Amino acid sequence: MMVVEATLAQLIQMVRPYNTLLALIHHGYHHILQHLQAYVRKLKITEVLRLISHSDIHVVKNSYYSYTGWPYKLFSVMLDKTDNPYGKMRAEELCRLRELESLTSELSAELENVESQRDYLKEQLTKAEGAFEEEHQKAVCMAEEKKKLEAHFLEAKVEAGGLKKKLENYLGEGPGSDPQLLKIALSKCREELASKARLLQDMERQYREVVPRADFDRQQRRLNSLAASHKQLSHVHEMLKEQHEALLCSYEQVVTERDGLSEENQALRRAATPRPEWNRVAEYIEGGISRWRELSYGKTSDQTVDVLISELTGSQLTTTSEFIDCKGNEPGVPAYLRYEGSVRNRRLGKRDLMLIIDDIWGIKRKLCNKDPMEHFVDQYFKERYHLEEVRAEWCYSLADGCQRLAHEEQIGLFWGILCGQVQEQVYHYQVDIVNNLYNTLKSKDSSEKGLINRSAFLECIKEVFPLKTDDHIQVLMDIAARAASLKDPSLIKYHNLFPQGSGTERTTLVNEIVQQARDEQDVYIQEVLDELGYAAMDVAVHELSRALTIVDPRIEQRDLDAYLEWVFNTTRDQLKKTPPIPLPLLAARLQTGHIVRVGAKT
Repeated sequence: MMVVEATLAQLIQMVRPYNTLLALIHHGYHHILQHLQAYVRKLKITEVLRLISHSDIHVVKNSYYSYTGWPYKLFSVMLDKTDNPYGKMRAEELCRLRELESLTSELSAELENVESQRDYLKEQLTKAEGAFEEEHQKAVCMAEEKKKLEAHFLEAKVEAGGLKKKLENYLGEGPGSDPQLLKIALSKCREELASKARLLQDMERQYREVVPRADFDRQQRRLNSLAASHKQLSHVHEMLKEQHEALLCSYEQVVTERDGLSEENQALRRAATPRPEWNRVAEYIEGGISRWRELSYGKTSDQTVDVLISELTGSQLTTTSEFIDCKGNEPGVPAYLRYEGSVRNRRLGKRDLMLIIDDIWGIKRKLCNKDPMEHFVDQYFKERYHLEEVRAEWCYSLADGCQRLAHEEQIGLFWGILCGQVQEQVYHYQVDIVNNLYNTLKSKDSSEKGLINRSAFLECIKEVFPLKTDDHIQVLMDIAARAASLKDPSLIKYHNLFPQGSGTERTTLVNEIVQQARDEQDVYIQEVLDELGYAAMDVAVHELSRALTIVDPRIEQRDLDAYLEWVFNTTRDQLKKTPPIPLPLLAARLQTGHIVRVGAKT
């Protein structure tokens, strides 16, 4: 009860618009509650006094216990005893108890009614609170609207006053209606207008040749840019002029030497015996006439015969030294060549050299080794030959063979990577594109007989090489047509187009794929150099990054960072601190690196 009363009192303080109604409800509830408590107290006192008037304490106890909740049966049993002198009062006590029970039930019903009324009042109070919040929000909105209307009213009032004054002036009312005053004002306005017109003409005449500040700044920046470009071009012109003069001197020396050699040649032709037509050998040498001229240039007939035998047999003759002097253990010596003394030269032939190189590449790719090639080769021979002398012998023989046979494409590539002049990813990229094409063709061969039709072969090429031109694709298809099946010319034996086993020569298709990859790389690098501009002397990291992004918009940041690391010979963390490098060095690094276009230039 106290909790309900306190709740009502608190709600009266909180809900002010309905405080009168809630105060009346609270007062009525409190009045009914006091009345019920007084009535119950009166009944208790009356019953206790009546029971105390009897002399038997047992009757008082039984009556009190019955009233306070003891079982009614105990009271009935005690009154039924024959030895109780108060048995005559049984009927009256029962009636009195029944009246008390009925009164108690009535009071309970009234209490429940009061509680239901309290719940109802709580609900009404909640609704009243919601209504009060809505009314409060409406009142706030109305106050804001009222302020806005007052502001608009004041503005309208001020504007009306101004309009009223203007109307009075137009109608001739007020101080401005004097004709003489208006005439004087009109003449003054005309004089002021004429003076302003003269001033405007003077300003137009004076500032006719003036250039706007923005145009002047723009032209100044353009002039500075052109001056810088002119300075660079002048510097380049001076360098080219010096080179031209040096070339002219060299040309004069060469011409003089040519004339002397020509005279000597004519004298030898008249006095010497005939020599064989060595150029006929070019038909039987791989690489044709151009390679044969490289091999036989400046050699005597005896030396030319040795070169011819080496090419036909694949082994080096005993014209080289039998022993090789080692380079020592200095830090500048490659790891695999560090040895003191001299070792025997095994004079490895082309086939043996290719077998060793293929085995090195196979193990390195299988282990996914990322070490530099010189360290891997050193570890490769250490694991196979525990004697230091034997290991050095094989390492120096490998280096000698690579130097002698560097004109071979695969050997030359390995030698460039071993010397650190070519990026290792170049080899992996060549192998990966060939393997991807072979695996794609194999996946299209549902019969697993090594045969595939021409249309499927064309689809595989376009799938693996999406950036190839139609001319390149047609060349590959023409080469594939040579491996057509005799029984069904529409089927291609694609197994014959790829090398089988280690140490074997590349097939014509593989050579063409690799050659096209190099040509595409050259075109890509040429576009990058064109974007940089040949007038640039030194190229910074951000300039090359911008050129690569423009030429190849789909390049990923990972590939871009790898290209920049190779070209500037630094790590990714030091790219921002790396100084610019000369343009010729940058072009050379691009040629020897793994620089591949990702997407077509838009």
